[in-house]
Amino acid sequence: MPRSFAWFFWTLSMIIALASLRILALPMAEAMPHMLHYLDSAPVGTWVHMTAGPLALGLAPFQLWQGLRRRRPALHRWTGRIYALAILAGGVASLAMLPGFQGSTFAQAGFGVLAVLWIGTTFLGVARARTGDMAAHRRWMQRSVALTFAAVTLRLIMGPLMALGWTVTETFDVTAWGSWLINLAVLEYWQRCRVLKPA
Repeated sequence: MPRSFAWFFWTLSMIIALASLRILALPMAEAMPHMLHYLDSAPVGTWVHMTAGPLALGLAPFQLWQGLRRRRPALHRWTGRIYALAILAGGVASLAMLPGFQGSTFAQAGFGVLAVLWIGTTFLGVARARTGDMAAHRRWMQRSVALTFAAVTLRLIMGPLMALGWTVTETFDVTAWGSWLINLAVLEYWQRCRVLKPA
């Protein structure tokens, strides 16, 4: 990826991942009050999602780090396994939380599709690696990372909307779909350009 975007990607991934883990040090009502109601309907799923998600986001840049993959392939594989397990746990937990979602049905569907695609793209990436098709493995894992980065894009969209007076719940009508559709669209365009680029 371009160096300028790599810095953007690494910096925001780490900031959001670490900031999200504040729930381990602060009461939920103080750290993330808009998530508090999920503790009634899906307490285990809520805690799994809110720890596994940041773990996956924090590991995502390392999965795309070509230098690590070349110099320390064993470390790349092990961090990849942890990344995939974090997504499996976080994705399933997200689906378990959906019945308690307080936004619109439209937003609920967007988050549901995101969870399914998050698990699915990661599974396909792992499966391609196990068959030795590393080119396909990289493409699918790039899609997985794009969906993981939805946690960042969601906040980048949510901030300006809340500054305009929207509530957190109201922003979900935009972020539930926009946070990951934008990422995938940019990635697919970048992948296509790389394929079409003259050697």
